[in-house]
Amino acid sequence: MKAMLYADWMNFRQSIRSILFVLVVFALTAFSFSGPMFFNFTVVFLSIMVPTTLFAADQAYGWNRLSLSMPILRQDVVGSKFVMGALVNVVLLSVSTVLTVVYVLVSATGNPSADLMENLAGIFACEAIAFLMMGVLMALSFKFGIEKGRYIIIACVWVPVLGVFLLERLPWFETALHAAGNWLNTAGEAQISLLLAAALAASLVVYVICYLISVKIYQKTEL
Repeated sequence: MKAMLYADWMNFRQSIRSILFVLVVFALTAFSFSGPMFFNFTVVFLSIMVPTTLFAADQAYGWNRLSLSMPILRQDVVGSKFVMGALVNVVLLSVSTVLTVVYVLVSATGNPSADLMENLAGIFACEAIAFLMMGVLMALSFKFGIEKGRYIIIACVWVPVLGVFLLERLPWFETALHAAGNWLNTAGEAQISLLLAAALAASLVVYVICYLISVKIYQKTEL
Protein backbone atom coordinates (compact mmCIF):
# COMPACT_ATOMS: atom_id res chain seq x y z
CA MET A 1 0.00 0.00 0.00
CA LYS A 2 2.82 2.44 0.86
CA ALA A 3 4.41 1.90 -2.56
CA MET A 4 1.07 2.49 -4.28
CA LEU A 5 0.46 5.65 -2.27
CA TYR A 6 3.92 6.93 -3.15
CA ALA A 7 3.32 6.24 -6.86
CA ASP A 8 -0.06 8.00 -6.76
CA TRP A 9 1.47 10.93 -4.89
CA MET A 10 4.23 11.27 -7.50
CA ASN A 11 1.56 11.36 -10.22
CA PHE A 12 -0.68 13.73 -8.31
CA ARG A 13 1.96 16.26 -7.31
CA GLN A 14 2.42 17.20 -10.96
CA SER A 15 -1.04 18.78 -10.75
CA ILE A 16 -0.46 20.67 -7.50
CA ARG A 17 0.40 23.91 -9.31
CA SER A 18 -2.84 23.78 -11.27
CA ILE A 19 -4.84 23.07 -8.12
CA LEU A 20 -3.12 25.90 -6.25
CA PHE A 21 -3.85 28.25 -9.15
CA VAL A 22 -7.54 27.33 -9.09
CA LEU A 23 -7.59 27.69 -5.31
CA VAL A 24 -6.04 31.17 -5.48
CA VAL A 25 -8.52 32.26 -8.19
CA PHE A 26 -11.45 30.98 -6.13
CA ALA A 27 -10.13 32.69 -2.99
CA LEU A 28 -9.62 36.04 -4.75
CA THR A 29 -13.08 35.79 -6.31
CA ALA A 30 -14.62 35.03 -2.93
CA PHE A 31 -12.90 37.91 -1.15
CA SER A 32 -13.50 40.37 -3.99
CA PHE A 33 -17.03 39.64 -5.20
CA SER A 34 -19.01 36.60 -4.16
CA GLY A 35 -18.38 35.92 -0.51
CA PRO A 36 -17.38 32.60 1.05
CA MET A 37 -19.75 30.52 -1.07
CA PHE A 38 -16.85 30.03 -3.48
CA PHE A 39 -14.89 28.28 -0.72
CA ASN A 40 -17.68 25.70 -0.58
CA PHE A 41 -17.43 25.06 -4.31
CA THR A 42 -13.65 24.76 -3.96
CA VAL A 43 -14.03 21.59 -1.91
CA VAL A 44 -16.31 19.96 -4.49
CA PHE A 45 -14.61 21.19 -7.66
CA LEU A 46 -11.03 20.38 -6.65
CA SER A 47 -11.97 17.07 -5.02
CA ILE A 48 -13.43 15.85 -8.30
CA MET A 49 -10.09 16.69 -9.94
CA VAL A 50 -8.34 14.09 -7.76
CA PRO A 51 -9.62 10.88 -9.38
CA THR A 52 -9.45 12.51 -12.81
CA THR A 53 -5.78 13.35 -12.25
CA LEU A 54 -4.86 9.95 -10.82
CA PHE A 55 -6.58 7.87 -13.49
CA ALA A 56 -5.42 10.11 -16.34
CA ALA A 57 -1.81 9.75 -15.15
CA ASP A 58 -2.16 5.96 -14.93
CA GLN A 59 -3.54 5.85 -18.45
CA ALA A 60 -0.82 8.15 -19.81
CA TYR A 61 2.03 6.06 -18.35
CA GLY A 62 0.37 2.70 -18.97
CA TRP A 63 0.20 1.88 -15.27
CA ASN A 64 -3.45 0.89 -15.51
CA ARG A 65 -2.41 -2.14 -17.59
CA LEU A 66 1.02 -2.75 -16.07
CA SER A 67 -0.43 -3.05 -12.55
CA LEU A 68 -2.68 -5.89 -13.76
CA SER A 69 0.37 -7.99 -14.70
CA MET A 70 2.47 -7.32 -11.59
CA PRO A 71 2.46 -9.42 -8.36
CA ILE A 72 0.76 -6.75 -6.27
CA LEU A 73 -2.52 -6.83 -4.42
CA ARG A 74 -5.22 -5.24 -6.50
CA GLN A 75 -6.96 -3.99 -3.39
CA ASP A 76 -3.80 -1.97 -2.67
CA VAL A 77 -3.99 -0.35 -6.11
CA VAL A 78 -7.62 0.60 -5.46
CA GLY A 79 -7.07 1.50 -1.82
CA SER A 80 -4.22 3.90 -2.55
CA LYS A 81 -6.44 6.00 -4.81
CA PHE A 82 -9.25 6.14 -2.28
CA VAL A 83 -6.82 7.03 0.52
CA MET A 84 -5.18 9.71 -1.64
CA GLY A 85 -8.57 11.14 -2.52
CA ALA A 86 -9.61 11.27 1.13
CA LEU A 87 -6.33 12.93 2.20
CA VAL A 88 -6.53 15.60 -0.48
CA ASN A 89 -10.18 16.21 0.36
CA VAL A 90 -9.38 16.71 4.06
CA VAL A 91 -6.61 19.18 3.15
CA LEU A 92 -9.01 21.12 0.92
CA LEU A 93 -11.59 21.13 3.71
CA SER A 94 -9.02 22.53 6.14
CA VAL A 95 -7.92 25.25 3.69
CA SER A 96 -11.52 26.23 2.91
CA THR A 97 -12.36 26.36 6.62
CA VAL A 98 -9.40 28.63 7.37
CA LEU A 99 -10.24 30.94 4.45
CA THR A 100 -13.87 31.10 5.56
CA VAL A 101 -12.89 32.02 9.13
CA VAL A 102 -10.58 34.75 7.82
CA TYR A 103 -13.30 36.07 5.50
CA VAL A 104 -15.90 36.21 8.27
CA LEU A 105 -13.52 37.93 10.70
CA VAL A 106 -12.55 40.51 8.08
CA SER A 107 -15.90 41.12 6.38
CA ALA A 108 -18.69 40.30 8.86
CA THR A 109 -20.75 43.33 9.89
CA GLY A 110 -23.64 41.74 11.78
CA ASN A 111 -23.25 38.68 13.96
CA PRO A 112 -19.86 37.09 13.12
CA SER A 113 -20.66 33.94 15.08
CA ALA A 114 -23.90 33.32 13.16
CA ASP A 115 -22.22 34.07 9.83
CA LEU A 116 -19.38 31.70 10.66
CA MET A 117 -21.74 28.86 11.62
CA GLU A 118 -23.79 29.36 8.45
CA ASN A 119 -20.72 29.32 6.21
CA LEU A 120 -19.14 26.35 7.96
CA ALA A 121 -22.41 24.48 7.54
CA GLY A 122 -22.20 25.13 3.80
CA ILE A 123 -18.62 23.86 3.69
CA PHE A 124 -19.46 20.62 5.47
CA ALA A 125 -22.48 20.08 3.23
CA CYS A 126 -20.19 20.44 0.22
CA GLU A 127 -17.72 18.09 1.90
CA ALA A 128 -20.42 15.43 1.96
CA ILE A 129 -21.13 16.04 -1.74
CA ALA A 130 -17.40 15.88 -2.54
CA PHE A 131 -16.91 12.49 -0.88
CA LEU A 132 -20.01 11.16 -2.58
CA MET A 133 -18.99 12.30 -6.06
CA MET A 134 -15.35 11.25 -5.60
CA GLY A 135 -16.31 7.72 -4.58
CA VAL A 136 -18.80 7.31 -7.41
CA LEU A 137 -16.36 8.72 -9.99
CA MET A 138 -13.60 6.34 -8.88
CA ALA A 139 -15.89 3.33 -9.04
CA LEU A 140 -17.07 4.37 -12.51
CA SER A 141 -13.47 4.91 -13.61
CA PHE A 142 -12.44 1.42 -12.52
CA LYS A 143 -15.43 0.01 -14.38
CA PHE A 144 -15.51 2.07 -17.58
CA GLY A 145 -12.25 4.05 -17.62
CA ILE A 146 -11.70 7.69 -16.76
CA GLU A 147 -13.14 9.14 -19.98
CA LYS A 148 -16.46 7.30 -19.84
CA GLY A 149 -16.59 7.67 -16.07
CA ARG A 150 -16.20 11.43 -16.38
CA TYR A 151 -19.09 11.67 -18.82
CA ILE A 152 -21.28 9.50 -16.62
CA ILE A 153 -20.61 11.61 -13.53
CA ILE A 154 -21.36 14.77 -15.53
CA ALA A 155 -24.65 13.20 -16.55
CA CYS A 156 -25.32 12.26 -12.92
CA VAL A 157 -24.86 15.92 -11.98
CA TRP A 158 -26.82 17.51 -14.80
CA VAL A 159 -29.78 15.15 -14.85
CA PRO A 160 -30.85 16.18 -11.30
CA VAL A 161 -30.20 19.84 -12.18
CA LEU A 162 -32.45 19.58 -15.22
CA GLY A 163 -34.96 17.64 -13.13
CA VAL A 164 -35.10 20.48 -10.58
CA PHE A 165 -35.50 22.98 -13.42
CA LEU A 166 -38.50 21.03 -14.70
CA LEU A 167 -39.94 20.54 -11.22
CA GLU A 168 -39.85 24.30 -10.63
CA ARG A 169 -42.75 24.55 -13.06
CA LEU A 170 -44.94 22.47 -10.74
CA PRO A 171 -46.85 24.47 -8.09
CA TRP A 172 -46.30 21.96 -5.27
CA PHE A 173 -42.49 22.06 -5.71
CA GLU A 174 -42.28 25.75 -4.86
CA THR A 175 -44.41 25.12 -1.79
CA ALA A 176 -42.08 22.33 -0.71
CA LEU A 177 -39.04 24.57 -1.19
CA HIS A 178 -40.62 27.29 0.94
CA ALA A 179 -41.42 24.73 3.63
CA ALA A 180 -37.84 23.45 3.61
CA GLY A 181 -36.49 27.01 3.77
CA ASN A 182 -38.77 27.87 6.69
CA TRP A 183 -37.64 24.75 8.53
CA LEU A 184 -33.98 25.67 8.05
CA ASN A 185 -34.64 29.21 9.25
CA THR A 186 -36.38 28.00 12.39
CA ALA A 187 -34.21 24.97 13.11
CA GLY A 188 -31.72 25.23 15.93
CA GLU A 189 -27.99 24.79 15.59
CA ALA A 190 -28.24 21.32 17.14
CA GLN A 191 -30.75 20.14 14.51
CA ILE A 192 -28.72 21.53 11.61
CA SER A 193 -25.52 20.06 13.05
CA LEU A 194 -27.19 16.67 13.38
CA LEU A 195 -28.46 16.88 9.80
CA LEU A 196 -25.01 17.77 8.47
CA ALA A 197 -23.37 15.03 10.53
CA ALA A 198 -25.85 12.49 9.15
CA ALA A 199 -25.22 13.69 5.57
CA LEU A 200 -21.44 13.51 6.02
CA ALA A 201 -21.67 10.06 7.64
CA ALA A 202 -23.86 8.84 4.78
CA SER A 203 -21.39 10.15 2.19
CA LEU A 204 -18.50 8.40 3.98
CA VAL A 205 -20.47 5.16 3.99
CA VAL A 206 -21.06 5.54 0.25
CA TYR A 207 -17.33 6.27 -0.19
CA VAL A 208 -16.43 3.01 1.57
CA ILE A 209 -19.05 1.11 -0.46
CA CYS A 210 -17.57 2.56 -3.66
CA TYR A 211 -14.15 1.34 -2.52
CA LEU A 212 -15.47 -2.19 -1.96
CA ILE A 213 -17.23 -2.14 -5.34
CA SER A 214 -14.04 -0.88 -7.00
CA VAL A 215 -12.01 -3.70 -5.45
CA LYS A 216 -14.49 -6.25 -6.82
CA ILE A 217 -14.37 -4.63 -10.26
CA TYR A 218 -10.58 -4.44 -10.37
CA GLN A 219 -10.14 -8.02 -9.19
CA LYS A 220 -12.19 -9.16 -12.18
CA THR A 221 -10.39 -6.87 -14.64
CA GLU A 222 -8.09 -8.61 -17.11
CA LEU A 223 -5.48 -7.37 -19.56
